[in-house]
Amino acid sequence: MTTITVNAEKKQHEISPLLYGIFFEDINYAGDGGLYAELVANRSFSYYGHKHIGEAEDRAEYHRMCWELVGEAEFTVATERPLNEVHTHYARVSGKQGTGIRNCGFCNEGFAVKEGAEYRFTCYVRAKKLCELNVCITEAQPERKSTIGERSITIKSNLECHKEVVCGALETDWQKIELTIQAQATCKHAYLELLLAEEGEVELAYVSLFPADTYKGRRNGMRRDLAELLKKMQPKFMRFPGGCIVEGRSFENMYRWKETLGEVTERRTNWNRWQLEEYQPEGRHSADYYQSYGLGYYEYFLLCEDLGATPLPVMNVGMTCQWHEALLVDLTELTPYIQDILDLIEFANGTPDTVWGAKRAAMGHPEPFGLEYIGIGNEQWGKEYFERYEVFQKEITERYPEIKLITCAGWTAEGKDFDTAQEWMKAHRKEAYAVDEHFYKSPEWFLANLHRYDNYDRTLPKVFAGEYAAHTAGEVAERRNNWYAALCEAAFLIGVERNSDHVVMACYAPLFARAGHQQWQPDLIWFDNDRAYGTPSYYVQQLFATHQGDWQVESICDDAELQVCVAVKEAMATDGQSAGNECEATASCEKRLIIKIVNLSAEEKEICIRTEQMPSDNVGAEIYELYADLDAENSFEQPDRVKPIKRVLERFDGRYTIQGNSVTIFEIG
Repeated sequence: MTTITVNAEKKQHEISPLLYGIFFEDINYAGDGGLYAELVANRSFSYYGHKHIGEAEDRAEYHRMCWELVGEAEFTVATERPLNEVHTHYARVSGKQGTGIRNCGFCNEGFAVKEGAEYRFTCYVRAKKLCELNVCITEAQPERKSTIGERSITIKSNLECHKEVVCGALETDWQKIELTIQAQATCKHAYLELLLAEEGEVELAYVSLFPADTYKGRRNGMRRDLAELLKKMQPKFMRFPGGCIVEGRSFENMYRWKETLGEVTERRTNWNRWQLEEYQPEGRHSADYYQSYGLGYYEYFLLCEDLGATPLPVMNVGMTCQWHEALLVDLTELTPYIQDILDLIEFANGTPDTVWGAKRAAMGHPEPFGLEYIGIGNEQWGKEYFERYEVFQKEITERYPEIKLITCAGWTAEGKDFDTAQEWMKAHRKEAYAVDEHFYKSPEWFLANLHRYDNYDRTLPKVFAGEYAAHTAGEVAERRNNWYAALCEAAFLIGVERNSDHVVMACYAPLFARAGHQQWQPDLIWFDNDRAYGTPSYYVQQLFATHQGDWQVESICDDAELQVCVAVKEAMATDGQSAGNECEATASCEKRLIIKIVNLSAEEKEICIRTEQMPSDNVGAEIYELYADLDAENSFEQPDRVKPIKRVLERFDGRYTIQGNSVTIFEIG
């Protein structure tokens, strides 16, 4: 029998309240076509060719991407008298009755609708003469086509239009149409069709369709099931918007947060830097991977608020992705990039009488978002990065000394570039709150580094494990989200939590993947049009995040095959009030002992938990177990194959048999 001796009164250190969070990057169609609930791809006819995929001889082919003809209609993309200065292209459709255009959805897979659910349609239209347009949600099959929902709209002639500016339009004859369509059937692959009710011609700009039932009911909001999976993780922070997305592949492609604000019709479209990633399997199509910026910084802040997560934006430091072009903004020309960060802080925290605080208030959020942390650059390394970081840090800290800045440790957890970062931190101990370490390593690396942080120099910046995942193979397409990878990650997280005075944040990456269209794997959550599931790694981080103590306490285990950490959660439960994070010295103070155990042996283990401070003869316990065959994976067909099991014991004597290759969490008290 294995004995785990706990001294609950011997506090070792306070556990970081932000220890477990999430990292969102628009990779694997995680944003447009994923979490962002918009159902129409290329809604502003603004997809475009660029130098990385070759200049198109017929650029209109890009502007028509994700759209196709219905019947013998004529479909061109025009630019004269556009909707606004940002989106300068629109569709011109002419033909006979019943002809028009169809949106094929993201990845040409349409979109899912549910019987009885409502969908909000928005469009700007224009016509030379009075005409009717039918807006249809259809199910297209090889043998037949059925209509799931339909509404008709009347388009006034240009001469009849009211002469008033709409949505910053350059011309005054665009008409905004908003209506709701109720689905009459459930369909996994539906399409939006815009059909002429009679022979004629119409012009269409910004065609949008949203489910009314978004997360928290927000109009420009998130797909409910995906956001709810995030909420169930109880993330304490959210890092966004990337990742390599922040850096981009060119100066134009860099992520600039100000371009994501304001009316969605006035946010520019940017091509996604993962559009051409060499990691994706041969033949996989991603030429339609763009960012509409409908999911922008305001929406990220709102999502953090909805999830109860502290926002942690990552900002460009004047460098593109060092893995590719590695373009550098000259040190003398960094002022606009630094000003972007200063303005972001004002946008997030400023009062409505400040310039950027007023912009936030105008978007519907007069209260500040409470920004505390900012990442300066993503996964950058070398002299070029640190000399830029120093310029940024000096100006930001002088203006906002309360903001905690996070620097980069590079792309790997050891080697020359990592050592360079360590040497820089030794010379600049007070110029960063934390350093962002990334490790995409084999499961065996995680097992070999269980004690990585035991002897880290506590006078250096704290550690943010900003991207981690166990990779079971070298080739991307062969890496599995199996239980073996998750088990090794769990063992590593035990070491993280034991050192959570210094390792203050940790998050898996990437967060989302659209099945069949991923550029990278493994991933935490997989989804398609209407389904989603968490991987074994998802449930590991969920368990660790939802069973977190306030203080790490002393524990001794006499079995080297068990990785153990023990914490005490101190709670107030006076007069039925909800528990808080701090405990006052009163009789109403309750303590719970939280014990996390990872069994790296294939054998069952009989354990005995001993603690004098919490007698075992009069307490109950909640026990959470996670175990499976090492090669077990979750899937759409078996989403719960690897999932925690909860057991409740009214009386717990400290003895229990834990499974082989398992994660077990005890909450005692």
